[in-house]
Amino acid sequence: NSLTQSFVSDDYFGLLDNDEGELGGTVDIGIGRFPVRTSSEAEAIYNKIIRYISDNTGVVNGLCNEDASTVYGDWRNKVLLVGDDEDNNIHMSQANALGNILEDVDEDFVVEKVFLDAYLQETTPGGDRYPQASDELRRSIENGVFLASYTGHGGEVGWAAERILDVPTIQNFTNSSQLPLLLTATCEFSRFDDPGRTSAGEFILLNPDGGVIALLTTTRLVYANPNFVLSQNFFDAVMRSDQDSYTCSSAGGNFTMDLPNGLRLGDIIRISKNCTVGNAVNKANFSLLGDPALKLTYPELDIVTDSITDVNGNPLDSLKALQRVKVYGHIEDDGILASDFNGQVEPSVYDKSVSIQTLANDGGNPYSFSLRKNIMYKGRSTVSDGAFQFEFIVPKDISYQEGTGKIHLYALSDDTDAQGSRGGFQVGGTDASAPEDEVGPQVELFLDSEAFVDGGLTNESPTLLAKIFDENGVNTVGNGIGHDISAVLDGNTADPIILNDYYDSDLDSYQSGQVRYELRNLSEGEHTLRFKVWDIYNNSSTKEVTFVVEKREDLVLDNVLNYPNPFTTRTEFLFEHNQSCDILEVQVQIFTVSGKLVKTINNVIDTHLGVKDQLVWDGRDEYGDRLGRGVYVYRMKVSTPEGQKEEVFEKLVLL
Repeated sequence: NSLTQSFVSDDYFGLLDNDEGELGGTVDIGIGRFPVRTSSEAEAIYNKIIRYISDNTGVVNGLCNEDASTVYGDWRNKVLLVGDDEDNNIHMSQANALGNILEDVDEDFVVEKVFLDAYLQETTPGGDRYPQASDELRRSIENGVFLASYTGHGGEVGWAAERILDVPTIQNFTNSSQLPLLLTATCEFSRFDDPGRTSAGEFILLNPDGGVIALLTTTRLVYANPNFVLSQNFFDAVMRSDQDSYTCSSAGGNFTMDLPNGLRLGDIIRISKNCTVGNAVNKANFSLLGDPALKLTYPELDIVTDSITDVNGNPLDSLKALQRVKVYGHIEDDGILASDFNGQVEPSVYDKSVSIQTLANDGGNPYSFSLRKNIMYKGRSTVSDGAFQFEFIVPKDISYQEGTGKIHLYALSDDTDAQGSRGGFQVGGTDASAPEDEVGPQVELFLDSEAFVDGGLTNESPTLLAKIFDENGVNTVGNGIGHDISAVLDGNTADPIILNDYYDSDLDSYQSGQVRYELRNLSEGEHTLRFKVWDIYNNSSTKEVTFVVEKREDLVLDNVLNYPNPFTTRTEFLFEHNQSCDILEVQVQIFTVSGKLVKTINNVIDTHLGVKDQLVWDGRDEYGDRLGRGVYVYRMKVSTPEGQKEEVFEKLVLL
């Protein structure tokens, strides 16, 4: 039987006026659904909500997922728009129009776009695919966005004929601290009444380690044009968080809703549906999976940019390549300086928007859209008593044709956050007075921690860590051909890893920073990684490292040693392992050559901090007496929280 004319809707629970109850009418209360079948699924959603609304602030710069536990961050400044290909470009066009609504209502948000036809389509035995678009979508969700939207074809198993998002990808999301609200204008992505299948939309909410915090999503066949009307109303409502009422035109005349307690998800859904006129079945097939009482985590305060100047304090209305720039600003609460705000601000200074023309992979006409994607500078600076300043040098690799740049800002203190933006300045030309520079950046390259040594052990998903310094700053623009921060794994130059978006400046410095990037699902054995970075003058530096992958499920120790050896009064026990981002229990037992135990050293080691300085021996026994000179045997025993154990015997010489 065809499901084309069928629908399933929770709207009936909210039709409370007299003579309502049939399809249509005004939804009077926010309705949401938890599509759970077990208590563990319900607990997973509950835990996600508690985490989402927690006030776990603080600036985090660790290497491991556990370190990124704060739910705050500049991901709250970002919106992701995804548009399908084909159909005369209608899906990309509608997604782009949603971005225009967003920028008209609230220009503080950074708009990211993944429009499928802008990427190279590849033919595989399973059908056409967009691997780069899929990767970009996954990275955006993992790195965090406040709001995400998909416009296009889909079904119970994912998005698009090219499967840019599928159930395995959804189940592997680990963005537990950066959960977006999701809108899906696609067919039956979340058909929760199918007893034979859990839909992709259900999985993305049920994922305990990531996915989304909630989604306004579809349960049956829906159509592009009425979808777009509802999506427009949704986007307009989401960005009205500071209003105490909302009014729109509806089928029954003007619809007005008071918002005395702020905007909640249920309010957003009511606005989206009540302000959408026509095609009652289509809008009935949109349901909220999530908590209707939840408030979105909008940044609470405002960031104001006071001035943009040169190093001598002269105001600038145009930024030139190689020019040194200073920016001053402050945090406001309802228009008043937030003098009690102390923390950090994260500015992202963007070059002008670029025009992108899609590839017409499936025939038809290409589609053109604009995107502000090139970051001239991204940093972190101190906010003291509500005020801040930062400086940087404009990279040589800007687009030299003049156009309008933009600064997006996010700030975080111990108990609140803020956002803001500043446009209105031009970017173009070159500073003729800039000094010369022919020296590339200094680079230190590690895997998992700074304790890593070349040739060392990792597991199958190590984190690349590159520490970079350059007197004039690092080029992250990505506008010059071949001038990206990049890594090449195992000599695969045809598929470099572009790392511009993963560079973070050190606090209060435009000269130094770090790149962190997780390499996923590597094969066992030896690998090489070649890292390349450019400064803003386009001088480059390259660093290469070799490492050996052992599967994490099996604890492996290598290069167990003590240094120095021989020693007199101090030696340190060191080892390599494949258990990054874990806690290891380590025991070192020292024996005489006849087998007598003379000393035991126990410690618990946080592995991403390395093992250096954590296992030290002074050559004395358990009673503090100095041992005689000679050869000793030691046994190192290491165990993981999961119960894996490994031990190694080695020798040392005490002088």
